[in-house]
Order: sequence, then structure tokens, then C-alpha cells
Amino acid sequence: MSPPDHRQRSATPPHDPRGRRGRRGEPHPWQGPGRHSSPEQRAADARRGRRAAWGGRIATGPFAVFRRWLTTPHDFDWIFVHRSTRPLHGLIKGVVVFGVGLNALVSMLMLGSPYGPSGTAEVTWVMIVLAAQIAVIAWVTFAPTPTRKAQFLGLLLFGDLGITSVILLDTPTSALIGTFLFALNGALCTFFLSARILLAHLAFVNVVIAWIGLQAYLQGLWGINDAVAAVLVASGSVSGVPVFAHIAWSLVSADARASEFDELTGVANRRGLQNAVDELWDVARSRGVSVAVLLVDIDRFKAVNDRFGHDRGDAVIRTVASRLHALLGARGILARTGGEEFVGVVVDTDGDLPDLVSRVTATVHDPADDVPVTASVGVAVMTPDSPSWQVGPAAVTRATRAADSMMYRAKAAGGDRVLTTRV
Repeated sequence: MSPPDHRQRSATPPHDPRGRRGRRGEPHPWQGPGRHSSPEQRAADARRGRRAAWGGRIATGPFAVFRRWLTTPHDFDWIFVHRSTRPLHGLIKGVVVFGVGLNALVSMLMLGSPYGPSGTAEVTWVMIVLAAQIAVIAWVTFAPTPTRKAQFLGLLLFGDLGITSVILLDTPTSALIGTFLFALNGALCTFFLSARILLAHLAFVNVVIAWIGLQAYLQGLWGINDAVAAVLVASGSVSGVPVFAHIAWSLVSADARASEFDELTGVANRRGLQNAVDELWDVARSRGVSVAVLLVDIDRFKAVNDRFGHDRGDAVIRTVASRLHALLGARGILARTGGEEFVGVVVDTDGDLPDLVSRVTATVHDPADDVPVTASVGVAVMTPDSPSWQVGPAAVTRATRAADSMMYRAKAAGGDRVLTTRV
């Protein structure tokens, strides 16, 4: 089965990793949530996530769940930019301001307490921490919402070190009460940082709590039983809820993440495509560039299954998905929407959309493949001056229908070609 040669060939092999980069090797302006790993890795994650979610061989007991929790990669980008969490960004700022503000209030109260810091150096230090807390409150309030993992990690370190350095200047009994402030930092870890970072935070916190309990015992403020009981209560209060909440949140988010990707290929499915369209549209609108919808259908795929079997057919689909993702993934999103059908939505951020579109058929076909195949491609382009542009993200649905019509025309003309229209 040898398809005809192509009239256009890509100057860069479709599997070249440079296809996922910008023109100068820099990360592309749009990187969708959860799309930094390869399609093959995401396919494995999707299958593993669904088996665990439905009580399969993975995560059948508490120790297995705990192990999975520790070993599953944490995807900050997917969690933070997912469409269901975007409305919470304003609330996130409010929670951070509340937490830092509560710490600042404790710092001010300690300055006025007769049992608080008394030496010049101690008072000066608390005032420095207080000034830093006020600065952080102003930054979080007036600056854009933090969107990078490093920013949340910085807030965690600032909170842990700030709380510790202030409460240790008080009496041990008061300091132990102050350790409950660490629970706010644990909440930050629960939703936005990994399990290992949470455990590192809790290890540090519990060392501080144990030290305070020891000092209370050595200073004769508590007996040994009282000191141990107080340490256990404080430790359980700041550790138990964050760990349980993080495990539950991680398992739920992993299953939700897997539900957006196709198990066979690792590219997005229809749900993942729909969830990415709004963000892609925002990028196109803010930059005033075109959006294109590509519908790619493998030619004569039934014959592939009939002649080589379904396992080889699945391998062909995976290969085509990987190649298309390498070509289109950095510009937007590729989704498998049917047996041998793919939909791509791309933003013309680099100004080379015609060239990109013309390379699709050459990307799919490689004569050296064990089972070489071709594809029929329909493309619908929306420019900023198009009437469809005013419709908003819903215009992608209209463009998809137009691309589908062009794909069928390409297939009727013999396949292995690209037909384009404007909408």
C-alpha cells in the first residue's frame, strides 16, 4: 500500500522537537494547561488515572493511595489555569491577603505584649517582618494574581520563616498557640504545591512545634505529659487536614486531568478541546491574529484495519497524533474527536499560518512507515476582520463545520490534500 508522493514537503521533519518551540528556540507564547508532556506520556497517565479512579489495580488500599499521591507529578499549570478554577483567582488573592494580614496582626500584637520581644534587636526584627508582611499584602492586592509556581513557593517560604522567627520570640506557651498560623500555609500547599513540598513544609513545622514544647518543659511551664499532649494537638491540627485534603484534591484533579485526554493517543479529547478554546481565543484577540480550525481525517483507514488488524491501526493513529501534535501543539491544541479524525485549533502568533497548514499532509505521510497513510485536511480560517470574529469563542464551532465540509471535499477529490476556506 504505497500512497502517492506529495507535492509539498516540510523542510523540518514533523517529529523534530524544534517544532514545539518558537522561531528562536524560545518557549511558544501559548502553552496550554497540562500539555508540557508528550502525548505518549499523557496517554499512559490517562489510562493509569482512570484505572485508579475506578478502583482498578492501582490505588486499591491506603498505602497504595499514599504511594500514588507521592509519586504522581504535580501539574501546577493545569490546576491553576483550568477553566473551573479561573473564577477563583480573585478569591485566591483574598485568601492570601487574609493569611498574611493575620500574621501581620499577630506581629503587631506581639510588639505591644509585655511577654513579647523586649530587646532592641528582637523588636527591630519583628518590625522588619511586619514591614515585609505589609509589603506582601500590597503586592498581592494591587499586582496581577500570582500565576507561577515559584511565586506560591515564595509565599510559603516567607510565611513559614516569618511566623517561626516571630513566635519564637514569645513565651513557649504563647508560641505554641502561634503555630496554628502554619495551617494557613498548609492550605496554600494543598491546592497549589506538590505533595513533597507539603511534606517538607510539615516536617519543618513539626520540628518547630516540638522545639517549642521542649522549651516549655525545660522552663518548667509544663510537665512532660502536658508538653507532649500540647505538641500532639498542635501537630495534628496543622498537619492532618492539609495532608488529607491534598491527597483527596490530588486524586480528584488527576482523574479530571485524565478525562481531558484521549487514552489511545494522549492528545486532547472533545472535552479538552472545548476547555482550551476560550484561552486560545483570548490569545488571538489580544494579539489581533487569526485563528484556524483544522480537521484532519486519515484516508482509507478502514482498509488499514482490514488489512493489518486493529492493533496496527491503533499504532497508526498514535503515530499520526504524535506527528500532528509536534506540528500544531505549540500553536494551540490538537484533539482526537473520532476514530481516525483529529481537530486542531491554532493561533497565528508567528504569522506563518499558510506555511503551517500546507505542511499537514507531509507531516502525516512518511513513505518509510510500516503502514504509510495519507490524510484529507479541511481548514477554516478566521481573521480579525471576519464577521465570525464578533461571535467570540462560539465562532470556533462554526469554523469547525466549515473545516469539516472542506475535509470532505478534499477526500472526494482523492484525499492527500489540504483545502482551505475563510469564515
